[in-house]
Order: sequence, then structure tokens, then C-alpha cells
Amino acid sequence: MKRTTAVVCLSSLLITAGCSDSKSGDGGKADPNNEKQASAQVVKQFADAWVKAWAPDGKPTDAAALTDNPTAFGKRLDDVDSALAASTVTVVPQGDAKCSDDATCTQELAVEAQLRGIGAMKWTSTATAVKVGDVWKVKAAGDTIYPGLGDGTNYLKRVRTLPPRASIQDRHGAALTSNKPVVIVGVASGNVATAATYAAFTKNLDVDGAKLAKRAKAAPAGQFVDAITIRAEQWEKLRPTMGKLPGVLTMGGTQSLAVNPTFARSLLGSMKLANEDSLKNAGPTASAQDQVGVNGLQYAFQQQLAGTPGGVVSLRDGKTKLTIKEVFTQKGTPGKPVKTTIDTKMQQAAEAALASQKLHASLVAVQASTGQILAAANGPDVTSYNRAFQGRYAPGSTFKTVTSAALLSNGLTTNSSLPCTDTINVFGKTFKNYDALAAYGAGTMQKAFNQSCNTAFISQHARLQKDGMTKAAAMFGIGRDLQLSIPAYGGKVPAPKDDVEEAASMIGQGTVTASPLSIALVGATVSHGTAMKPVLVPGKDAAGTAASPLPPATVAALRTFMRTTVTGGTAHILAQSGTVGAKTGTAEVVTNGKVGTNGWMVGYRGDVAFAVIVEGGESGGKAAGPIVKNFLARFK
Repeated sequence: MKRTTAVVCLSSLLITAGCSDSKSGDGGKADPNNEKQASAQVVKQFADAWVKAWAPDGKPTDAAALTDNPTAFGKRLDDVDSALAASTVTVVPQGDAKCSDDATCTQELAVEAQLRGIGAMKWTSTATAVKVGDVWKVKAAGDTIYPGLGDGTNYLKRVRTLPPRASIQDRHGAALTSNKPVVIVGVASGNVATAATYAAFTKNLDVDGAKLAKRAKAAPAGQFVDAITIRAEQWEKLRPTMGKLPGVLTMGGTQSLAVNPTFARSLLGSMKLANEDSLKNAGPTASAQDQVGVNGLQYAFQQQLAGTPGGVVSLRDGKTKLTIKEVFTQKGTPGKPVKTTIDTKMQQAAEAALASQKLHASLVAVQASTGQILAAANGPDVTSYNRAFQGRYAPGSTFKTVTSAALLSNGLTTNSSLPCTDTINVFGKTFKNYDALAAYGAGTMQKAFNQSCNTAFISQHARLQKDGMTKAAAMFGIGRDLQLSIPAYGGKVPAPKDDVEEAASMIGQGTVTASPLSIALVGATVSHGTAMKPVLVPGKDAAGTAASPLPPATVAALRTFMRTTVTGGTAHILAQSGTVGAKTGTAEVVTNGKVGTNGWMVGYRGDVAFAVIVEGGESGGKAAGPIVKNFLARFK
């Protein structure tokens, strides 16, 4: 019998005071002429052996050997264990043995079994010890295990019930998930399925048919090998073809799902049949047959959403199969909803803005004044990997927002002269401009920001202390643990090891990395004036300020910079999108030895701040700009 939980031992428990000799409980030799002592000793040994029998990977052999009918009792003890799906048990003899004149003694046993996936079931049974020749044995009766089993065919039957899974909600309390019918599609173990079957899994369900075939051939005979869980309506479309293929098996069930397979997938997460890791996260009352969260909020709040299961154990007549009585009942407790900060309409707008993209892209929107996350989308394909939160990218020129704050804190003003040249050399390293920007020579800091001139900003690198960019980034909340309910990356701006690294960090390259979420928070800081901690689940995620307020003069300058970048700079694509402030970015990346670019845009409109990245995008204005424009057009 396969078991997965820890053994509960009773190494130090003795029978209660009142027995005639303490040896009866410590494994020593009892006086065979003292009935109470001898019977108590065999009952104690039997109780300990029972504990071992119902432990993980335990066997009934030792317990059965202490009875007067080992063969029959061993099977019965194992059958009851299987019927209850007990993971562990404690068995403690109670009080003194009571002996009669016919060399028969009885002693009560306090039993507590942990029913896997339900909880603790307690009962009291009676062990009867009889003398067989010169040796005391426990009578091999069903009542020794549970009263009412008797010597016949009566048996115990357990039924486990799961409460409906609670929903994940948006900021207004509307359900983002609900319980819907699903179909678990798999194959029979062994060689039942054919090559055509596995090819159909690959083609129609995006399941690696070759790996599924290996699993099926390695599985024990007669086993259902699950491959994927899909919505019932999806299976209805596939059933006419896939349902007829050799070896295909299905099981029905329910699962907590969003309105469609793509909606907020990387935030909400997904569910699957429990495996070793997800079962551990699901808590002690979960079962390997349960659908549990495997990522996202479904995983993070698995136990809260699932509630606790209920169960009934009944004593049944072995001949008629009818219930004699219910001997154990435990009511389940419903799960509790998880309320998020997500705005449903804004999430839909974010996903719609990414839907037509061919390149991987992510969009994050936050409420600038609170840090609450309004939307997070990844596209164009459906993915559970939340690049919007976990992606680690060079932020490129979006980081000039932070660089500007650093320079403004070191004596520069919006009108300070920053010359824009074609290239600039820093200790042998040549830096150039992106987006085909032509050098325009003399210009102000504001113009350098509007036109995103790399060389102009790098020309001021000597003004900064070695940790100047690190400290400036901290003013925007970058570089800290975001402490969200689901994994998220807060960015990193290490102190540069030399002037070249420092120059690279000023244009968001080198060792600087950030996620789209952390860059959205940069835009939020400019809008609000103070960096706020991001919040996805109020009451669970750390909230409040992430840094001291920016100096008022810095805030005013950055707002002017970002607004004029829209009205007359690289973010001009947003000129008709309302009162928007924005900054474009083009980050150079090396993939498989080839140099490419990612396109960025960060900004805000009113109290909504946003960031977009397009992997492989030619530039921020050309790749990310249209997405932001599309997004902003979908809400007011």
C-alpha cells in the first residue's frame, strides 16, 4: 500500500497506572501466571504493531502475528486501512486489563486515525486477549479494529466531499474565477495507445506525445495516465476525433477557471491534479486526486480558496451493502474568496492591446497613488509564466527617468547644457545613440530626455558618486523585495565596478535589470511624487510608501520631461491619447550571440501608470508605443 505521510510513533506511551507490574508496558517479560500483566503486555505490543501497520509503507505482518489467526486478521487490518485511507494512526491501551475465569482478558484501545484528505477520526475498540497454549494472543476479531465489524463481512466505507472552491475577485468584488466543468484527458497505461494517438495529443492539445508515451509505458498496468485538463466545451469539439483513438481515456471534474483561457492567466494561475510539490502546498487535508493550484494566485492562496473537505464513514452490511449506521461525520468548511486589486475592464484592455502582437510583450498598469496593480498582461500567446512581474530585462532609456532624478539631485537643472554627440568614449568603451537619433550638438537636459540622447546623459557620469544610480533607483522603489503574494522582481542596480559600468547604468544597460512591474512603478512615482509598494492582494501584500518622497523640484521637472516627450519627443505617438506623460526606451540585448533590441515605454495618465516591453521590438516608440496607444484608447 502506497503512503505519503509521516509515521506517528508511540514509543513512550505506556498503559495507564493500575497494572500489576510496570514490565507489562515496557517490552520486558511478563509473569505468565499473572493474567493481567501477560495480557496487557500482548495488547501493548499489538497496539504498537498496529501503529506500524498503518504507517507509510507499513505492513500488517507484525500485528497479525500477535493474534490467534494471523492470516485472516492481517488482511482485515489492511483492508480497513485502505477503506479509511488512513495515513497514520495512534493506538493507546486504556486502563487495566479485565480478566475472567476462563483465561480471557479485555482491554479498551483508544484509536485516532488520520484519514488522508479529511482529518482525524477517533474511536474506542476492545482488544480481547486469550491464552493459546502457553502464549497470550489477541483475538483476531473485527471488533478489535472497529466495533461492529464483528467476525463476519461488515466493512467501513468512507466518502470524501469537497466544498465549492471560492473565487478570486477583482477590486470591486466581482468574480474573476468560477467553478466550471472540465475533462481530464489521458491514456491507458502500457501499449494500448498508438503512434496516431500520441500524435493527436501533440497536434490538438499541445501535449508532448513522445513524453506521454514514455509515461504510459512506464506506468503500472490498468492505470489512467493523465495528460491535460481542458474545459468541457473544448473536449466536446475534440471528442468526435480524439475520443475514438486507441487508448484515450477521460475523467470529468470541475475546476476554478476564468471566463476564458487567456484572461489574466499569469496572475490567476492554473490548476491541475496534485503532484508531490503542489500537494505539499495544498496542506494536510488535500488529496492526490484533487485539482489544486499550481501557480499564480491559485497556488499562493490554495488553502484559503479550497477550504477544508468533509467526509462520512459508514458501517455497512457485508452482504446487502446497505448502511448500518454512520460512524463518523465531518463537515467541510467552504473556501474564502481572495480579493485582488485587478480592474477587470483595464485587464481586458491590456490583453486586447497585446492580442495582435507577434512578438512577446507584457503590459502592467498600476494606480500611482496607492501602488495597487490594476492590470498585468502577457501576450500574444497564453502563458502561465508572468513575464510582466518576473521578467528581468535591461530597462534601456526608460531608466533615464531615474538618471534624470540622480542628476537633478547633483546640481543640474532642466535647462542645464547636455551636448548630444554621435558617440562618446568612456575609458575605451564607445557608446552610441539608438533609434537612429542624429547628434544635434548643444541642448538642454530636457531636450536630451525628450530625444532620448544616450551620449548627452553619459557625458555627465563624472557628476555621480559610485553608488549614485543605486541610490537614485531606490528613490523609485527599485532594488527592493516587492513582497507580493506571487513571485515578482523588484529590479537591481548594483554599484558599478568602474566608470564604464556606471555610464552603461545611466542609460539602463550594463548590470541594471528590471521587470515591467518595477518600471511601471517608476512612472507611478513621477505621477504621485512618492514611490509606493505594489499591492495585488490587499491585506496580504505589504503596502505603503517604498521610499521618501522625491524632492518637489525633481517631481516637477520629471513631469515636464515626460509630458514634453509626448508633445514633442520620442513618445509623440501618444499625442492624441489625453494628458499623458511618457518615456520611450530601446534596450540592447544579446541572445545566442546576436545583438538585438527590446522596445520599452513607461508613463502615466492621471492616476494610472503603465509600462510596456516588446521583446525583439525595434524601438520603444515603434514597438511599445502602438500598444500603449491602443491600451489608453480603451478606457478613460
